[in-house]
Amino acid sequence: MVVDQKQKTAVVDEPTPTGVSVAIGWTVMIGAALLAGGVFSSAELPARTLVMCVAAGGYAAVVADLRAVAAVTGLGMATFVGFLAHHFGDLSAGGDAWSYAVVIAFAATLGAGYRWLRSMTPAAD
Repeated sequence: MVVDQKQKTAVVDEPTPTGVSVAIGWTVMIGAALLAGGVFSSAELPARTLVMCVAAGGYAAVVADLRAVAAVTGLGMATFVGFLAHHFGDLSAGGDAWSYAVVIAFAATLGAGYRWLRSMTPAAD
């Protein structure tokens, strides 16, 4: 039996694959939806929206991959409309659920903007 003495180690500076980022974000959004559904009643849509907005904005502020942020935000909006605003995954029911979902997208946009501002190098004086 021969032992390979020159094993390669993982490079730390490589970005996280998009699929992994989406899976992590999707887990965060499902957790936020479970929290919002458990804490607030179905009549309290603004409070449920706030929980989803904090999750989407926080995720967008941490993850650099905008494709993952867009996918997670879209999935989070669909989860909000289908399961928090309407029951049983109905995405086409009437009401103002999609107008609340737009606020989730706005929160993710703010989070991505915050990440972009943090990544800028300060101007030299």
